[in-house]
Amino acid sequence: MTLSNFEIVSDVTKEYFCVDERPWVVGYSGGKDSSLVIKILLTSLSGLNHPKEVNIFYCDTGVEIPVLRDHIIESLKLIQAEGLSLGINIKTTCIKPPLKDHYFVKVIGRGYPTPTNKFRWCTDKLRINPVQQAIKEIVGEEETIVVLGTRYNESNERDKILKRNETDNKYFFKQTGHKNTILFSPIRDFSTDDVWESLLTKNNITSINASYIADIYRQISGECPIIRLPDSTPCSKGRFGCWTCTVVRQDKATSNLIKNGFRSLEPLLEFRSWILSIRDDTNHRCTVRRNGVRGLGPFRLKSREIILNKLLETEKKSGFTLISEEEIETIYKLWEEDKASPKYQEDPAIFI
Repeated sequence: MTLSNFEIVSDVTKEYFCVDERPWVVGYSGGKDSSLVIKILLTSLSGLNHPKEVNIFYCDTGVEIPVLRDHIIESLKLIQAEGLSLGINIKTTCIKPPLKDHYFVKVIGRGYPTPTNKFRWCTDKLRINPVQQAIKEIVGEEETIVVLGTRYNESNERDKILKRNETDNKYFFKQTGHKNTILFSPIRDFSTDDVWESLLTKNNITSINASYIADIYRQISGECPIIRLPDSTPCSKGRFGCWTCTVVRQDKATSNLIKNGFRSLEPLLEFRSWILSIRDDTNHRCTVRRNGVRGLGPFRLKSREIILNKLLETEKKSGFTLISEEEIETIYKLWEEDKASPKYQEDPAIFI
């Protein structure tokens, strides 16, 4: 009998897990790809009673779509409990970026412009660096296998990055800038249909709720699994990520959630659209950068105050906690540092 893709990569995963003592860290985001990787991992390691620890990291950026974040936090508990019951030495951890790198500390405190494709500072600050720091603290300096749900054929840019970092082993990739990290991508050759088929038909793992994930994708991004669920509605294309994301021009994720009844997200969408509209406005941005060179610099101090007040208003309207007292205190301190710094320059704005 021909093995399915799921069975093939489960066997591969078991083989590579047992071959040496290098620690394993799994990146989990709650999306379909990382959920499938968890399912493969729990299936392949079930009953082995191998002493090696498996660390599963979820990086809480602080600006995830609130309804999705709540689901992920609950899933972490279920995954750890099920893993332990299967004889896997597993630990799930919710990690966060350091306070100085929090999204609103950067934007409102330091005046960082919100991210674009050309200045996508958020990926390193909010995701990659916190994970690497957690690896050092929990695993140490030794070579580590980081398991991800990265796949070919998701985008041309993703394919270029994967191709550039290939190794002699088809499932392993280098991570640029981190020589002690080896990336293991068991689903590298899975199509989107393969992912959904494996999620929805391989029901041996109960901590991964495939029906819920499929419903979330339908509501957030409009993506449909090849195996249709009962009472499913027509789908469209889209994507999801942080609710503050300004790398994309239109936030279809939050918009679709609102259309599906999550009305409390409306103030968040309004805030995101507003801050995108002022991002490159010289009335809100300094025209001298921090290095003294003329050009679009940080948000002006007055504008940062406006952004903070707008965020607090959004928080009140939505009922979600969007910024902490610790973040606000840090923001105030950064404002005072700029006021006292001779290197910080603000030319007069036309109006604010």
